[in-house]
Amino acid sequence: MERKFFHLSAITKRITELLEPAISKQFWVKAEISTGRERGGAFYCDLVETDAGGRIVAKVACTIWQNELSTIRRAFKARSMDLVLTNGTVVGFLCSLQFSSQYGLSLRVIDADPSIALGEMELKKREILECLQKEGLFETNKQLLVPFLPLRLGLITSAGSAAYNDFIQTLTTSGYGFKICLADAMVQGDQTEKSVLRALDTIARLDVDLVFIVRGGGSKTDLYFLDNEAIARRIASYDKPVWTGIGHEIDTSVLDYVANRSFKTPTAAAEELVARFVQMRRQLDEATSTLKTVWAYRLKIDREYIARAFTGIQQGPRKLLDVTASSLRGQAKELRLKVQERLATEQISLGRRTEKLHSQPPARTKTLSERLVAKRQKLRSQANYRLSRSRDTQSGLKQRFEKERFVRCLLVESDSNERKRHQLRHMFISALRFKSMELASLKGRLKEERILLRVTTARASLSDKMGTLKAIDPQNALQRGFALVYGANGTLIRSIGDITERQTITTRLADGTLLSEVTAKEANRE
Repeated sequence: MERKFFHLSAITKRITELLEPAISKQFWVKAEISTGRERGGAFYCDLVETDAGGRIVAKVACTIWQNELSTIRRAFKARSMDLVLTNGTVVGFLCSLQFSSQYGLSLRVIDADPSIALGEMELKKREILECLQKEGLFETNKQLLVPFLPLRLGLITSAGSAAYNDFIQTLTTSGYGFKICLADAMVQGDQTEKSVLRALDTIARLDVDLVFIVRGGGSKTDLYFLDNEAIARRIASYDKPVWTGIGHEIDTSVLDYVANRSFKTPTAAAEELVARFVQMRRQLDEATSTLKTVWAYRLKIDREYIARAFTGIQQGPRKLLDVTASSLRGQAKELRLKVQERLATEQISLGRRTEKLHSQPPARTKTLSERLVAKRQKLRSQANYRLSRSRDTQSGLKQRFEKERFVRCLLVESDSNERKRHQLRHMFISALRFKSMELASLKGRLKEERILLRVTTARASLSDKMGTLKAIDPQNALQRGFALVYGANGTLIRSIGDITERQTITTRLADGTLLSEVTAKEANRE
Protein backbone atom coordinates (compact mmCIF):
# COMPACT_ATOMS: atom_id res chain seq x y z
CA MET A 1 0.00 0.00 0.00
CA GLU A 2 1.36 3.36 -1.03
CA ARG A 3 1.98 5.74 1.85
CA LYS A 4 0.55 9.28 1.65
CA PHE A 5 2.58 12.04 3.26
CA PHE A 6 1.09 15.44 4.28
CA HIS A 7 2.87 18.71 4.68
CA LEU A 8 3.25 19.89 8.30
CA SER A 9 1.63 23.19 7.47
CA ALA A 10 -1.38 21.31 6.15
CA ILE A 11 -1.63 19.40 9.42
CA THR A 12 -1.40 22.58 11.53
CA LYS A 13 -3.90 24.28 9.25
CA ARG A 14 -6.30 21.38 9.73
CA ILE A 15 -5.82 21.51 13.50
CA THR A 16 -6.57 25.23 13.44
CA GLU A 17 -9.76 24.55 11.49
CA LEU A 18 -10.82 21.90 13.99
CA LEU A 19 -10.01 24.12 17.02
CA GLU A 20 -11.68 27.19 15.58
CA PRO A 21 -14.95 26.64 17.48
CA ALA A 22 -13.06 26.28 20.79
CA ILE A 23 -10.63 29.12 20.15
CA SER A 24 -13.41 31.63 19.85
CA LYS A 25 -14.65 30.79 23.38
CA GLN A 26 -13.37 32.21 26.73
CA PHE A 27 -13.20 30.26 30.00
CA TRP A 28 -11.84 30.64 33.57
CA VAL A 29 -8.86 28.54 34.63
CA LYS A 30 -7.49 28.10 38.17
CA ALA A 31 -3.91 26.85 38.22
CA GLU A 32 -0.45 27.39 39.62
CA ILE A 33 2.23 29.45 37.89
CA SER A 34 5.44 27.65 36.97
CA THR A 35 8.60 28.84 35.19
CA GLY A 36 7.20 32.34 34.90
CA ARG A 37 9.19 35.10 33.22
CA GLU A 38 8.45 38.59 31.90
CA ARG A 39 10.03 39.60 28.61
CA GLY A 40 9.32 42.44 26.20
CA GLY A 41 6.35 43.65 28.22
CA ALA A 42 4.63 40.25 28.04
CA PHE A 43 4.55 37.46 30.64
CA TYR A 44 5.23 33.83 29.74
CA CYS A 45 4.71 30.85 32.03
CA ASP A 46 3.36 27.35 32.35
CA LEU A 47 0.12 26.73 34.19
CA VAL A 48 0.26 23.46 36.08
CA GLU A 49 -2.05 21.36 38.24
CA THR A 50 -0.67 19.02 40.89
CA ASP A 51 -2.17 16.24 42.92
CA ALA A 52 -1.99 15.78 46.70
CA GLY A 53 1.50 14.34 46.37
CA GLY A 54 2.76 17.35 44.41
CA ARG A 55 2.96 15.47 41.08
CA ILE A 56 2.04 17.47 37.97
CA VAL A 57 -1.08 16.03 36.37
CA ALA A 58 -1.67 18.78 33.78
CA LYS A 59 0.48 21.43 32.14
CA VAL A 60 -0.07 24.01 29.43
CA ALA A 61 1.82 27.08 28.21
CA CYS A 62 0.32 30.47 28.99
CA THR A 63 0.93 33.99 27.71
CA ILE A 64 -0.21 37.39 28.94
CA TRP A 65 0.41 39.89 26.22
CA GLN A 66 1.51 43.43 27.03
CA ASN A 67 -1.88 45.09 26.59
CA GLU A 68 -3.73 42.56 28.72
CA LEU A 69 -0.95 42.60 31.35
CA SER A 70 -1.20 46.40 31.73
CA THR A 71 -5.00 46.23 31.93
CA ILE A 72 -4.94 43.52 34.59
CA ARG A 73 -2.38 45.39 36.70
CA ARG A 74 -4.47 48.59 36.58
CA ALA A 75 -7.50 46.64 37.71
CA PHE A 76 -5.57 45.17 40.64
CA LYS A 77 -4.22 48.61 41.61
CA ALA A 78 -7.76 49.95 41.69
CA ARG A 79 -8.46 47.39 44.41
CA SER A 80 -5.23 48.28 46.29
CA MET A 81 -3.55 45.08 45.14
CA ASP A 82 -0.50 44.11 43.17
CA LEU A 83 -0.54 41.41 40.53
CA VAL A 84 1.68 38.68 41.93
CA LEU A 85 3.04 36.37 39.23
CA THR A 86 5.69 34.49 41.15
CA ASN A 87 6.28 30.79 40.80
CA GLY A 88 3.96 28.75 42.99
CA THR A 89 1.25 31.42 43.07
CA VAL A 90 -2.27 30.13 42.46
CA VAL A 91 -4.14 32.36 40.03
CA GLY A 92 -7.54 32.55 38.35
CA PHE A 93 -7.25 33.60 34.69
CA LEU A 94 -9.88 34.28 32.04
CA CYS A 95 -8.33 32.53 29.02
CA SER A 96 -8.85 31.54 25.45
CA LEU A 97 -7.10 28.91 23.34
CA GLN A 98 -4.55 29.93 20.77
CA PHE A 99 -2.72 27.72 18.35
CA SER A 100 0.37 28.60 16.38
CA SER A 101 1.88 26.50 13.68
CA GLN A 102 5.29 27.35 15.16
CA TYR A 103 4.67 27.30 18.95
CA GLY A 104 1.75 24.94 19.24
CA LEU A 105 -1.20 25.09 21.62
CA SER A 106 -1.24 27.61 24.49
CA LEU A 107 -3.54 29.70 26.65
CA ARG A 108 -3.93 33.43 26.17
CA VAL A 109 -4.83 35.34 29.34
CA ILE A 110 -7.46 38.02 28.94
CA ASP A 111 -8.25 38.89 32.60
CA ALA A 112 -7.46 37.77 36.18
CA ASP A 113 -9.64 37.32 39.26
CA PRO A 114 -8.21 39.23 42.31
CA SER A 115 -10.28 37.19 44.76
CA ILE A 116 -8.39 34.02 43.81
CA ALA A 117 -5.05 35.69 44.60
CA LEU A 118 -6.33 37.11 47.88
CA GLY A 119 -7.90 33.85 48.91
CA GLU A 120 -4.77 31.88 48.25
CA MET A 121 -2.59 34.42 50.12
CA GLU A 122 -4.92 34.44 53.12
CA LEU A 123 -5.05 30.65 53.12
CA LYS A 124 -1.27 30.43 53.06
CA LYS A 125 -0.98 33.08 55.77
CA ARG A 126 -3.48 31.25 57.98
CA GLU A 127 -1.62 27.97 57.56
CA ILE A 128 1.68 29.62 58.55
CA LEU A 129 0.15 31.28 61.63
CA GLU A 130 -1.49 28.04 62.79
CA CYS A 131 1.78 26.18 62.46
CA LEU A 132 3.75 28.84 64.36
CA GLN A 133 1.13 29.07 67.09
CA LYS A 134 1.12 25.30 67.64
CA GLU A 135 4.89 25.40 68.12
CA GLY A 136 4.59 28.27 70.62
CA LEU A 137 6.69 30.67 68.53
CA PHE A 138 4.42 33.70 69.00
CA GLU A 139 5.83 34.49 72.46
CA THR A 140 9.54 33.62 72.26
CA ASN A 141 10.74 36.99 70.98
CA LYS A 142 8.19 38.85 73.12
CA GLN A 143 9.82 37.37 76.22
CA LEU A 144 13.12 39.15 75.49
CA LEU A 145 13.64 42.26 77.61
CA VAL A 146 14.10 45.51 75.73
CA PRO A 147 16.50 47.97 77.40
CA PHE A 148 14.53 50.98 78.61
CA LEU A 149 16.82 53.36 76.71
CA PRO A 150 18.20 51.46 73.69
CA LEU A 151 20.70 53.59 71.77
CA ARG A 152 22.36 50.97 69.52
CA LEU A 153 19.78 50.02 66.87
CA GLY A 154 19.75 47.52 64.03
CA LEU A 155 17.65 48.55 61.00
CA ILE A 156 16.51 46.17 58.23
CA THR A 157 14.88 47.92 55.28
CA SER A 158 15.60 49.08 51.77
CA ALA A 159 18.19 51.86 51.88
CA GLY A 160 16.85 55.15 50.57
CA SER A 161 13.22 54.04 50.64
CA ALA A 162 10.41 56.13 52.11
CA ALA A 163 10.33 53.86 55.16
CA TYR A 164 14.04 54.38 55.71
CA ASN A 165 13.76 58.16 55.38
CA ASP A 166 10.74 58.42 57.71
CA PHE A 167 12.39 56.26 60.36
CA ILE A 168 15.75 58.07 60.26
CA GLN A 169 14.10 61.51 60.15
CA THR A 170 12.03 60.79 63.28
CA LEU A 171 15.07 59.63 65.27
CA THR A 172 17.29 62.47 64.03
CA THR A 173 14.71 65.14 64.87
CA SER A 174 14.49 63.86 68.45
CA GLY A 175 18.05 65.01 69.14
CA TYR A 176 19.04 61.85 71.01
CA GLY A 177 22.29 60.10 70.16
CA PHE A 178 21.05 56.94 68.45
CA LYS A 179 23.60 54.72 66.72
CA ILE A 180 21.94 52.97 63.76
CA CYS A 181 23.41 49.92 61.98
CA LEU A 182 21.67 49.51 58.61
CA ALA A 183 21.36 46.12 56.90
CA ASP A 184 20.06 46.83 53.40
CA ALA A 185 17.40 44.33 52.34
CA MET A 186 14.61 43.88 49.80
CA VAL A 187 11.27 43.88 51.62
CA GLN A 188 9.09 42.96 48.61
CA GLY A 189 9.54 40.76 45.59
CA ASP A 190 10.81 37.25 45.03
CA GLN A 191 14.12 37.94 46.81
CA THR A 192 12.49 39.12 50.07
CA GLU A 193 13.06 35.91 52.03
CA LYS A 194 16.70 35.50 51.08
CA SER A 195 17.51 39.19 51.54
CA VAL A 196 15.83 39.62 54.95
CA LEU A 197 17.37 36.41 56.34
CA ARG A 198 20.80 37.60 55.26
CA ALA A 199 20.18 40.98 56.93
CA LEU A 200 19.11 39.29 60.19
CA ASP A 201 22.31 37.23 60.18
CA THR A 202 24.35 40.40 59.67
CA ILE A 203 22.67 42.26 62.54
CA ALA A 204 23.04 39.23 64.84
CA ARG A 205 26.83 39.67 64.74
CA LEU A 206 26.62 43.32 65.84
CA ASP A 207 26.32 44.77 69.33
CA VAL A 208 22.83 46.27 69.15
CA ASP A 209 20.07 46.64 71.74
CA LEU A 210 17.03 46.48 69.46
CA VAL A 211 16.30 45.46 65.82
CA PHE A 212 13.73 47.13 63.52
CA ILE A 213 12.21 45.66 60.34
CA VAL A 214 10.34 48.43 58.49
CA ARG A 215 8.87 49.05 55.06
CA GLY A 216 6.56 51.67 53.60
CA GLY A 217 2.93 51.42 52.59
CA GLY A 218 1.60 49.66 49.51
CA SER A 219 -1.11 47.34 48.34
CA LYS A 220 -2.47 44.40 50.31
CA THR A 221 -0.57 41.99 48.15
CA ASP A 222 2.67 43.69 49.17
CA LEU A 223 2.29 41.93 52.51
CA TYR A 224 2.43 38.61 50.70
CA PHE A 225 6.22 38.73 50.58
CA LEU A 226 6.48 39.27 54.35
CA ASP A 227 4.00 36.50 55.16
CA ASN A 228 7.02 34.27 55.10
CA GLU A 229 7.43 31.26 57.38
CA ALA A 230 11.24 31.15 57.19
CA ILE A 231 11.59 34.81 58.22
CA ALA A 232 9.02 34.36 61.00
CA ARG A 233 10.89 31.36 62.43
CA ARG A 234 14.17 33.27 62.32
CA ILE A 235 12.66 36.17 64.28
CA ALA A 236 11.11 33.77 66.82
CA SER A 237 14.53 32.22 67.51
CA TYR A 238 16.39 35.57 67.40
CA ASP A 239 18.48 36.50 70.45
CA LYS A 240 17.62 40.20 70.15
CA PRO A 241 14.18 41.85 70.45
CA VAL A 242 12.64 42.73 67.06
CA TRP A 243 10.16 45.54 66.42
CA THR A 244 8.27 45.70 63.11
CA GLY A 245 6.80 48.69 61.30
CA ILE A 246 5.37 47.22 58.09
CA GLY A 247 3.34 50.24 56.99
CA HIS A 248 -0.24 48.93 56.90
CA GLU A 249 -2.97 50.58 58.93
CA ILE A 250 -5.42 47.64 58.81
CA ASP A 251 -3.70 44.42 57.81
CA THR A 252 -0.99 42.64 59.74
CA SER A 253 1.73 40.38 58.44
CA VAL A 254 3.00 37.11 59.84
CA LEU A 255 6.08 38.96 61.12
CA ASP A 256 3.87 41.17 63.31
CA TYR A 257 2.66 38.11 65.22
CA VAL A 258 6.12 36.78 66.11
CA ALA A 259 7.86 40.14 66.72
CA ASN A 260 8.51 41.58 70.18
CA ARG A 261 6.28 44.53 69.26
CA SER A 262 4.59 45.63 66.03
CA PHE A 263 3.59 49.07 64.77
CA LYS A 264 1.48 50.25 61.86
CA THR A 265 4.16 52.43 60.27
CA PRO A 266 7.94 52.96 60.49
CA THR A 267 7.27 56.42 61.92
CA ALA A 268 5.11 54.98 64.71
CA ALA A 269 7.88 52.54 65.64
CA ALA A 270 10.45 55.34 65.79
CA GLU A 271 8.10 57.59 67.79
CA GLU A 272 7.58 54.87 70.41
CA LEU A 273 11.34 54.62 70.84
CA VAL A 274 11.71 58.40 71.15
CA ALA A 275 8.83 58.48 73.66
CA ARG A 276 10.88 56.33 76.02
CA PHE A 277 13.66 58.90 76.08
CA VAL A 278 11.19 61.77 76.43
CA GLN A 279 9.60 60.04 79.43
CA MET A 280 12.98 59.44 81.06
CA ARG A 281 14.01 63.06 80.45
CA ARG A 282 10.77 64.27 82.03
CA GLN A 283 11.41 62.09 85.07
CA LEU A 284 14.98 63.34 85.29
CA ASP A 285 13.81 66.96 85.05
CA GLU A 286 11.31 66.37 87.85
CA ALA A 287 13.94 64.64 89.96
CA THR A 288 16.39 67.48 89.26
CA SER A 289 13.82 70.07 90.33
CA THR A 290 13.11 68.15 93.53
CA LEU A 291 16.80 67.74 94.20
CA LYS A 292 17.42 71.46 93.70
CA THR A 293 14.62 72.33 96.13
CA VAL A 294 15.87 69.91 98.76
CA TRP A 295 19.46 71.01 98.18
CA ALA A 296 18.55 74.68 98.53
CA TYR A 297 16.75 73.97 101.80
CA ARG A 298 19.61 71.86 103.15
CA LEU A 299 22.12 74.47 102.01
CA LYS A 300 20.20 77.17 103.85
CA ILE A 301 20.14 75.08 107.04
CA ASP A 302 23.85 74.26 106.74
CA ARG A 303 24.77 77.90 106.11
CA GLU A 304 22.87 78.98 109.19
CA TYR A 305 24.57 76.25 111.21
CA ILE A 306 28.01 77.23 109.90
CA ALA A 307 27.30 80.89 110.64
CA ARG A 308 26.38 80.03 114.22
CA ALA A 309 29.40 77.77 114.50
CA PHE A 310 31.69 80.49 113.14
CA THR A 311 30.29 82.98 115.63
CA GLY A 312 30.81 80.42 118.36
CA ILE A 313 34.39 79.85 117.24
CA GLN A 314 35.08 83.57 117.39
CA GLN A 315 33.47 84.07 120.81
CA GLY A 316 34.13 80.64 122.26
CA PRO A 317 37.81 81.06 123.25
CA ARG A 318 37.09 84.25 125.19
CA LYS A 319 34.15 82.69 127.00
CA LEU A 320 36.15 79.55 127.69
CA LEU A 321 39.03 81.59 129.12
CA ASP A 322 36.63 83.51 131.35
CA VAL A 323 34.97 80.33 132.55
CA THR A 324 38.35 78.62 133.09
CA ALA A 325 39.75 81.62 134.99
CA SER A 326 36.64 81.79 137.16
CA SER A 327 36.88 78.06 137.81
CA LEU A 328 40.56 78.35 138.77
CA ARG A 329 39.84 81.21 141.14
CA GLY A 330 37.12 79.19 142.80
CA GLN A 331 39.39 76.15 143.05
CA ALA A 332 42.22 78.26 144.55
CA LYS A 333 39.86 79.76 147.14
CA GLU A 334 38.52 76.32 148.00
CA LEU A 335 42.10 75.00 148.26
CA ARG A 336 43.08 77.77 150.69
CA LEU A 337 40.09 77.03 152.91
CA LYS A 338 40.82 73.30 152.92
CA VAL A 339 44.51 73.90 153.77
CA GLN A 340 43.59 76.22 156.61
CA GLU A 341 41.10 73.71 157.98
CA ARG A 342 43.64 70.89 157.70
CA LEU A 343 46.34 72.94 159.46
CA ALA A 344 43.96 73.79 162.30
CA THR A 345 43.03 70.13 162.67
CA GLU A 346 46.69 69.05 162.66
CA GLN A 347 47.60 71.69 165.26
CA ILE A 348 44.83 70.46 167.58
CA SER A 349 45.93 66.85 167.07
CA LEU A 350 49.57 67.77 167.69
CA GLY A 351 48.66 69.55 170.96
CA ARG A 352 46.75 66.53 172.17
CA ARG A 353 49.62 64.20 171.35
CA THR A 354 52.10 66.51 173.13
CA GLU A 355 49.97 66.55 176.31
CA LYS A 356 49.67 62.80 176.10
CA LEU A 357 53.43 62.40 175.83
CA HIS A 358 54.02 64.68 178.84
CA SER A 359 51.65 62.62 180.95
CA GLN A 360 53.26 59.24 180.07
CA PRO A 361 57.06 59.50 180.96
CA PRO A 362 56.89 57.59 184.37
CA ALA A 363 54.96 54.74 182.88
CA ARG A 364 57.26 54.74 179.92
CA THR A 365 60.31 54.59 182.23
CA LYS A 366 58.82 51.65 184.08
CA THR A 367 58.30 49.87 180.81
CA LEU A 368 61.92 50.47 179.83
CA SER A 369 63.13 49.12 183.16
CA GLU A 370 61.08 45.99 182.69
CA ARG A 371 62.51 45.63 179.22
CA LEU A 372 66.01 46.12 180.65
CA VAL A 373 65.49 43.32 183.22
CA ALA A 374 64.15 41.06 180.52
CA LYS A 375 67.13 41.89 178.41
CA ARG A 376 69.46 41.13 181.26
CA GLN A 377 67.83 37.78 181.77
CA LYS A 378 68.08 37.09 178.08
CA LEU A 379 71.74 38.05 178.10
CA ARG A 380 72.34 35.81 181.08
CA SER A 381 70.66 32.92 179.30
CA GLN A 382 72.73 33.55 176.23
CA ALA A 383 75.87 33.73 178.34
CA ASN A 384 75.07 30.41 179.94
CA TYR A 385 74.50 28.93 176.52
CA ARG A 386 77.78 30.26 175.24
CA LEU A 387 79.62 29.10 178.36
CA SER A 388 78.27 25.60 177.91
CA ARG A 389 79.39 25.65 174.34
CA SER A 390 82.87 26.91 175.20
CA ARG A 391 83.57 24.24 177.84
CA ASP A 392 84.51 21.73 175.19
CA THR A 393 87.17 24.00 173.67
CA GLN A 394 88.62 25.94 176.63
CA SER A 395 90.05 25.00 179.95
CA GLY A 396 87.91 25.04 183.05
CA LEU A 397 89.86 27.85 184.66
CA LYS A 398 89.44 30.13 181.75
CA GLN A 399 85.77 29.37 181.60
CA ARG A 400 85.28 30.18 185.26
CA PHE A 401 87.32 33.37 184.84
CA GLU A 402 85.20 34.52 182.01
CA LYS A 403 82.03 33.64 183.82
CA GLU A 404 83.03 35.56 186.94
CA ARG A 405 84.06 38.48 184.79
CA PHE A 406 80.77 38.44 183.00
CA VAL A 407 78.84 38.27 186.28
CA ARG A 408 80.74 41.26 187.64
CA CYS A 409 79.89 43.20 184.54
CA LEU A 410 76.23 42.42 185.04
CA LEU A 411 76.41 43.56 188.63
CA VAL A 412 78.04 46.82 187.62
CA GLU A 413 75.38 47.30 185.01
CA SER A 414 72.67 46.69 187.62
CA ASP A 415 74.20 49.31 189.91
CA SER A 416 74.13 51.89 187.15
CA ASN A 417 70.52 51.22 186.08
CA GLU A 418 69.12 53.90 188.35
CA ARG A 419 71.43 56.48 186.90
CA LYS A 420 70.55 55.36 183.40
CA ARG A 421 66.83 55.73 184.14
CA HIS A 422 67.25 59.43 184.80
CA GLN A 423 69.40 59.85 181.69
CA LEU A 424 66.88 57.91 179.55
CA ARG A 425 63.98 60.03 180.74
CA HIS A 426 65.83 63.22 179.91
CA MET A 427 66.81 61.89 176.45
CA PHE A 428 63.21 60.74 175.75
CA ILE A 429 61.77 64.17 176.53
CA SER A 430 64.41 65.86 174.34
CA ALA A 431 63.71 63.45 171.48
CA LEU A 432 59.96 64.04 171.85
CA ARG A 433 60.42 67.81 171.58
CA PHE A 434 62.67 67.38 168.53
CA LYS A 435 60.11 65.11 166.81
CA SER A 436 57.35 67.63 167.55
CA MET A 437 59.36 70.38 165.86
CA GLU A 438 60.17 68.09 162.92
CA LEU A 439 56.47 67.17 162.59
CA ALA A 440 55.50 70.85 162.49
CA SER A 441 58.10 71.44 159.77
CA LEU A 442 56.81 68.47 157.74
CA LYS A 443 53.24 69.73 158.00
CA GLY A 444 54.30 73.12 156.67
CA ARG A 445 56.09 71.54 153.74
CA LEU A 446 53.12 69.23 153.11
CA LYS A 447 50.85 72.26 152.93
CA GLU A 448 53.10 73.96 150.37
CA GLU A 449 53.47 70.79 148.27
CA ARG A 450 49.71 70.21 148.17
CA ILE A 451 49.06 73.77 147.10
CA LEU A 452 51.81 73.53 144.47
CA LEU A 453 50.39 70.22 143.19
CA ARG A 454 46.90 71.67 142.75
CA VAL A 455 48.23 74.75 141.01
CA THR A 456 50.34 72.56 138.68
CA THR A 457 47.31 70.39 137.87
CA ALA A 458 45.17 73.45 137.18
CA ARG A 459 47.88 74.90 134.94
CA ALA A 460 48.11 71.64 132.95
CA SER A 461 44.31 71.57 132.48
CA LEU A 462 44.35 75.21 131.39
CA SER A 463 47.19 74.46 128.96
CA ASP A 464 45.21 71.57 127.40
CA LYS A 465 42.13 73.76 126.96
CA MET A 466 44.22 76.54 125.46
CA GLY A 467 45.70 74.00 123.01
CA THR A 468 42.20 72.90 121.98
CA LEU A 469 41.17 76.51 121.42
CA LYS A 470 44.25 77.15 119.31
CA ALA A 471 43.56 74.03 117.22
CA ILE A 472 40.08 75.24 116.24
CA ASP A 473 41.16 78.86 115.77
CA PRO A 474 40.43 79.94 112.14
CA GLN A 475 43.79 81.73 112.12
CA ASN A 476 45.57 78.37 112.22
CA ALA A 477 43.61 77.22 109.13
CA LEU A 478 44.78 80.38 107.39
CA GLN A 479 48.38 79.57 108.38
CA ARG A 480 48.04 76.20 106.62
CA GLY A 481 47.19 77.86 103.31
CA PHE A 482 43.41 78.13 103.46
CA ALA A 483 41.61 81.41 102.75
CA LEU A 484 38.28 83.05 103.61
CA VAL A 485 36.42 84.93 100.87
CA TYR A 486 33.93 87.71 101.69
CA GLY A 487 31.50 89.55 99.44
CA ALA A 488 31.08 93.28 99.13
CA ASN A 489 28.70 93.33 102.10
CA GLY A 490 31.09 91.34 104.29
CA THR A 491 29.21 88.01 104.07
CA LEU A 492 31.24 84.82 103.84
CA ILE A 493 31.17 83.24 100.34
CA ARG A 494 30.82 79.44 100.32
CA SER A 495 29.86 78.72 96.66
CA ILE A 496 30.54 80.22 93.23
CA GLY A 497 26.76 80.68 93.03
CA ASP A 498 27.00 83.37 95.73
CA ILE A 499 29.00 85.71 93.48
CA THR A 500 28.69 87.16 90.00
CA GLU A 501 31.22 88.16 87.41
CA ARG A 502 32.83 91.61 87.87
CA GLN A 503 31.95 91.53 91.55
CA THR A 504 34.59 92.77 94.01
CA ILE A 505 35.55 90.22 96.68
CA THR A 506 37.84 90.31 99.73
CA THR A 507 40.16 87.35 100.36
CA ARG A 508 41.51 86.95 103.89
CA LEU A 509 44.91 85.24 104.18
CA ALA A 510 47.10 84.53 107.21
CA ASP A 511 49.11 87.73 106.88
CA GLY A 512 46.56 90.12 105.34
CA THR A 513 43.68 90.57 102.90
CA LEU A 514 43.35 90.88 99.12
CA LEU A 515 40.80 92.82 97.07
CA SER A 516 39.91 91.05 93.81
CA GLU A 517 37.47 91.35 90.91
CA VAL A 518 35.80 88.20 89.55
CA THR A 519 36.40 87.83 85.81
CA ALA A 520 35.10 84.29 85.29
CA LYS A 521 33.65 81.33 87.19
CA GLU A 522 34.28 77.62 86.63
CA ALA A 523 32.42 74.88 88.53
CA ASN A 524 34.04 71.62 89.64
CA ARG A 525 33.72 68.77 87.08
CA GLU A 526 33.05 66.13 89.72
